[in-house]
Amino acid sequence: MAYGFLVIAVVGFSTTFFVPLAKGAFRAPPVIYVHGALLFGWLLFFIAQATLIRKCRFLTHRQLGIAGVVLSVGIVISGVLVGLHATRRDLAAGGDDFVLGQFVNILIEMFLFGALVAAAIAFRRHGESHKRLLLLATISALAPAWLRLRHLFPGVPEPFVTFSLLADSLLLVAIARDWISLKRVHPVYIWVGGTMVLVHVVELLAITSAPWLQLSRFLLG
Repeated sequence: MAYGFLVIAVVGFSTTFFVPLAKGAFRAPPVIYVHGALLFGWLLFFIAQATLIRKCRFLTHRQLGIAGVVLSVGIVISGVLVGLHATRRDLAAGGDDFVLGQFVNILIEMFLFGALVAAAIAFRRHGESHKRLLLLATISALAPAWLRLRHLFPGVPEPFVTFSLLADSLLLVAIARDWISLKRVHPVYIWVGGTMVLVHVVELLAITSAPWLQLSRFLLG
């Protein structure tokens, strides 16, 4: 799944980042580059950590864990700054209530990612919970890549809803693996994963609601 995550990120950001960057047509504030580098750093870190466990190099895995802490903190901070920049930019260009409400969603997603990583650190001595919490954190972090697939598939109806649901469908793959291999589903997937999906559903339903818009206006000043 770690390699699959990297593929999703590369394909998702191909039209809005990699291809324009290769053509010399991509221009953005430094924080965009920093956030992108941190996110792809996280995906490479995730692959490395999974590989180390498969090779039974547990000490190296634990030592490398500090890099994950640094990456996750950087992702949350830069993610908030990117959300602030993108929201102000799009509102200045005539953005609607959807753009305004999405800022709250961005903040929630950054908090959710940070909380899942923090929980994984707290359960680092419980390998079965630890790895599943990090898997959920990475699924959550991939949502922007999924949403950018709308540029490759413009005919998809309601792209924000459709690709958000596809992003969370990765949890079903993880659940299926548990069921096939262990004949049971780990509680982390049921309770924490279920809560993650519920949060995403609330975001979809509330993005243009009055409380969301009021909170966004307050936070944006």
